[in-house]
Amino acid sequence: MSYGLEFTNNNNVVTLDSEFSRLVVLQSGRYAGGAGFSPAVTTQEPPLVFVRPDASTTFQYATISGGPGNWTGFSFVGGGGGKFFCAAFQSREVATYGFRIWDGNSKLLFDSGTPCAQFTRTITNWTYLGSSTVGQGQRRSNWTAYSPLDTGDYMLINTIGMDVGSSSTTYAKLYCTWEYENNRVVPFIVGVSNSLSFYIPIVFAKPIS
Repeated sequence: MSYGLEFTNNNNVVTLDSEFSRLVVLQSGRYAGGAGFSPAVTTQEPPLVFVRPDASTTFQYATISGGPGNWTGFSFVGGGGGKFFCAAFQSREVATYGFRIWDGNSKLLFDSGTPCAQFTRTITNWTYLGSSTVGQGQRRSNWTAYSPLDTGDYMLINTIGMDVGSSSTTYAKLYCTWEYENNRVVPFIVGVSNSLSFYIPIVFAKPIS
């Protein structure tokens, strides 16, 4: 940046800059099949929802409820219970005193009363585990990758539940199993003409206290 305010840490990594937003935790708590946002999240794009289940479980049909400027919550099928946080590259005025930064367009970039989050890893290279028949002419195809779950990371669920392209004109549904016992995640698709390749990234993050 040519002017403004910039903070770096002991490793000379920029941690705060008056030109760019940080990933800010807007709300957090516990979920059971989903949770509501109170108050509603006012970003134009859906907030990023990260979850950390209490036990091994499978997530499917994830949905962010509401619309631009009024996101009201999230839900999914399965998933059990656990902890969540939703985040966006947009801060909120919550501190009664402290420190705030705005950019040149008067967008609030940072409020010292709002915690931030940090992306920790993204899995993009997957190992194919094989397929099995699940009935009605459909097959389940599975992948995995090294993805330790004992680090306190949360998994982004926004992409889980989307339709996945297959090897023909049909599509397949995306699911993701969180396996504590094997210390890994196993994304899988169910469809009638599944591809052997999987390209959807699984993203992890954690709040910064």
